[in-house]
Formats: sequence, C-alpha cells, structure tokens
Amino acid sequence: MEGLVFLAPFIPFLAMLPPSLAAVWIANRWLKSRGASTELRAEVAALRDEVAALRQIQAEAQERLDFAERLLSQLREGRRELPKGGT
Repeated sequence: MEGLVFLAPFIPFLAMLPPSLAAVWIANRWLKSRGASTELRAEVAALRDEVAALRQIQAEAQERLDFAERLLSQLREGRRELPKGGT
C-alpha cells in the first residue's frame, strides 16, 4: 500500500472519469439522434441560404454607402477649391 501513496492526489480525477465518460456518451447519442432528422438538415440549409442572401444584401448596401461617401468627399473637396469671390 505504501507504494501507491503517490496516486492519492489523482483520486478525485479518477473519480470524475466515469461520470465524464457517461456524459460524453449521452451527449453523443443525443446529438446523433437530433442530427439525423431530415427536417433539421433542411432547416439548417434554409438558414444558411438566408444568411448568404443577407450577407449579399449587406455587401451591396456597404458598396452603396462607400460610393455615397466618396461622392460627398469629392463634393466637399470641390467646394474647398472654389475661389472665394470678393467685392
């Protein structure tokens, strides 16, 4: 028994091992049963398509905003370069 004293600090970790393995096994079974549904796969595919469409819309809006900012910047620079008229 004296030769196994070095294992004493590891007892809590060894005690947690079976419940941890059981939790992983249960989670794996739950995910497999939930992920096998064709309805869920179809819903995920639809959501991915919707996200792709929203990203496209956002990218187009960003391009329009950048274009408008460039036009406003050019307009402001043009006004600065105009000679001031004095009487």
